[in-house]
Amino acid sequence: MQISLFDSFARQVSTAAITGYQKHISPHKGFACAHRILYGGESCSGYFKRVIAKEGLKVAFVNSRERFQACKEANHILRKRAVAFRYVSMQIENSEESTEEAETQQRKQASGKVGQTSSFINSNNTECFDCADLGCNCAEILNIAPDCSPPDCGFLDCSGADCSFLDCGSCGS
Repeated sequence: MQISLFDSFARQVSTAAITGYQKHISPHKGFACAHRILYGGESCSGYFKRVIAKEGLKVAFVNSRERFQACKEANHILRKRAVAFRYVSMQIENSEESTEEAETQQRKQASGKVGQTSSFINSNNTECFDCADLGCNCAEILNIAPDCSPPDCGFLDCSGADCSFLDCGSCGS
């Protein structure tokens, strides 16, 4: 089959334009061909470059509608997958956070510190701090609040600590 001079020139210009697009524009546009990502093989620009070079502009234009429709469908499939992936990732992340929270809650329950809060009150009758997460580390308590007197620290785990100088209810007995 004989190719006309005009057709040959149009093929060369078109393939050069696509090559320029592939080298200078496509890498900077921020996304890739959905058809190539989903199905592998060549991108839409690579496909049209090949079809134009081998079969001419007319065949490329005839095939363009079908190829662009397939690329659009590939884009929708990839978007659905991305949404599903983000959903699953969030579920896993939330599950891991819930597991960490449950483990923290179990550790607090094991030490007897869950759901109980208490504050030291200083001589001005103002709250110094919340001591719910403190163990009965008497030196630490005195360093944090030397002028505070703990009204009720019975929930604190004081095993093995000498808290006899503090009014902690069951502490130090």
